[in-house]
Amino acid sequence: MKTLSLILSPFRLLSGWLRESLVGRYIRALSSSAKISLSILLGLLVAIFGLSAFSNPELEVDPTPEAIPVVAKEAEFQSLSPEIHVFGRVENPNTTDLRAATLAYVTAVNVREGQKVAAGDLLLRLDDRDAKLSVRRFEAALAEAQGEYDRLRAQQAAEIKNTAHQRRLFELTVKKQERFQTLFAKGQISATDYDALEQQRLEQSMALNQQEMLLASHEAQRASAQARITRAETDLQESQLNLERLTLVAPFDGTVIAIDAAMGARIDAGQTVMSLFNADSQQVRVSLPQRDAMALHTAVNAGQGIEAAARVGEEWIALELLEIGSQVRSGRAGTDVLFASPATSELALGRAVDVRITLPAQDGILEVPLQSVYADRIVYTVEEGALKAVDIERVGVREDARGQMSLLIRAEGLEAGAPLVVSSLSRAGSGARVEIIGAAASGLDSFEGEKSAEALVTR
Repeated sequence: MKTLSLILSPFRLLSGWLRESLVGRYIRALSSSAKISLSILLGLLVAIFGLSAFSNPELEVDPTPEAIPVVAKEAEFQSLSPEIHVFGRVENPNTTDLRAATLAYVTAVNVREGQKVAAGDLLLRLDDRDAKLSVRRFEAALAEAQGEYDRLRAQQAAEIKNTAHQRRLFELTVKKQERFQTLFAKGQISATDYDALEQQRLEQSMALNQQEMLLASHEAQRASAQARITRAETDLQESQLNLERLTLVAPFDGTVIAIDAAMGARIDAGQTVMSLFNADSQQVRVSLPQRDAMALHTAVNAGQGIEAAARVGEEWIALELLEIGSQVRSGRAGTDVLFASPATSELALGRAVDVRITLPAQDGILEVPLQSVYADRIVYTVEEGALKAVDIERVGVREDARGQMSLLIRAEGLEAGAPLVVSSLSRAGSGARVEIIGAAASGLDSFEGEKSAEALVTR
């Protein structure tokens, strides 16, 4: 009994300290239901601690996991032509906007959107009444300027004759004065007669000077009249051009893209009324990643032929390489490449199309299904019943006659004839145990064993 009292004495001291502590006072202040809930919670915590402290269960680990069934094919290195598949857009650099030369109203629209037209075909006509009045006004101005020029020319011809007569009269007066001077020196004429002759000479000299000045001014007047004729001719030609521009004709063989005018509509000067493009210059623009652009550039520089085509429905339309961009344009991630399309093709302007570019054949290429490449850089082979990762280099893709895509790769670490896993595995990794249960046939089609493998993996 004494021993039990000694054992319990520390607990009594701890209990007394707890009762006097802040925690003890808080617990005593709780209601009866709260005290019961707190006791249950403490009991649960003690039970959980005891179970975790005194139990030591062992995890059951399967030391020999079951092998994953896979389908494989023999690695076969071939000479194949890589393909680049990319989306492109049909465009045309020779797209023309036809604009009104002057303010007018639409009187006739002779075409519709999408219609093919030939050079010189009438497209649209605008009201030409005001333009015709302008032509008549400038014709009258030209006639007036021409008449003034003719009048000045006739007047100048008359003034030339008058000037010649004035000069002749002056010369005669000078000779007469010379004779009178001799007679005056001999005293045969009076000073009055001699002075009268001198006065006559001076008057004729002044008249001759005035006539020559008038003749000189006629040259300037004729030059001014000629300038007015030139200005009137220019105004008339401009008005005639404006009249012609009110009748819009096709500048080349092409297709009408858009019509922005209707019968009776008021068109301002410079407003676009119609747009069309030249089918002969239609092209397809694609944007290639740097790797593909470099491969294409290398093939072109080496003089190796490439093929390109655009898909329209179920058919492929051949394209011709025009230009490889030398720099990446602002706002684009790749290099622009332009291809010319046939004028007779059904490629609509602005349409997005699937473009296939076939590069020259390369040796040492493996053709594998899409699902056999993991993380875009490795494939798996099988060695001693386990997966082994092999680094690869993607060369391109290839599409068969049925439209199924496969990858073309290089794998330096893979030997010819080695098993290449073509199954799609959700958790593939080097060292994973596998079992080859089927072999893929030629053309990348698999045996029924592949379906069985997929079923087993699914289960």
